[in-house]
Amino acid sequence: MLCWLFLAVSSAALAELAIVQPVVAQYDGGPSVASGFGFRSGESIFLSFDISGFKPEGDEDLKLKLSWTCQAYDAAGVPLVEMQKGDVNVDLAPEDKKWRPKVRVELPIPEAVPTGTAEIRLTAADRVAGTKATLTIPFQTRGLTLPPGDKLQQLRFRFLRTEDSNEALSVAAYRAGDSVWARFEMAGYKLGDGNTYEVGYGIEVFRPNGESLFRQEEAANEKGKSFYPRRYLPGAMSIQMSKDISPGEYTIVLRIRDGIGKQESESKHTFRVE
Repeated sequence: MLCWLFLAVSSAALAELAIVQPVVAQYDGGPSVASGFGFRSGESIFLSFDISGFKPEGDEDLKLKLSWTCQAYDAAGVPLVEMQKGDVNVDLAPEDKKWRPKVRVELPIPEAVPTGTAEIRLTAADRVAGTKATLTIPFQTRGLTLPPGDKLQQLRFRFLRTEDSNEALSVAAYRAGDSVWARFEMAGYKLGDGNTYEVGYGIEVFRPNGESLFRQEEAANEKGKSFYPRRYLPGAMSIQMSKDISPGEYTIVLRIRDGIGKQESESKHTFRVE
């Protein structure tokens, strides 16, 4: 009997505060995502975890006093969202000693997250026992693979068949009277205070003989700021061709301007009228 009591006390003494059974899901209450699954901008991580090894306050009327924090970081260690935190203050009956609190957190993935291995950093604190626990949970993000450096440039310029198309044309060829659609991303611009950005672009279209067919100095201008630094911005354009336009190879010149970094970038993209 004395031996059994000794073993029981020893097991309790060895119990340490811990964050256990973490689940990283696509929806609230869902199962853990498969290995290699990547979260994209606009999606949310639904995280749940238990806290074990705590020490309640009191002998009969037990009081649980825990606190926790949760922060998600991208592959470069930059916070994706503001830190979330909370408290677990619960009154327990003696028969509830084995009960474990479960915490649920939603972590929205911000815009312009690049591809990489990100992580969630969790902490838990037992204010009765004065103990702390930490846990790091890796997860994957899916976005663009950004080139190194901070040179202003366009990425992934692709011609499309229609405004709603997602698949780039393997051959950029159109007929007279068609609308030429294109999308691209802009990266390498400077960020100001509070992750502010100011990026604009214009386009010019040249005929096969080199003459300018169409010019728009400011097709769009993107300004804003965000908690998470936006490392790239989307761009789009459309050009309505006349029905009597001559066949041949036409060139679009894309000119990007970085208002904060005072940079400019120019790239050329060709399509055919058949």
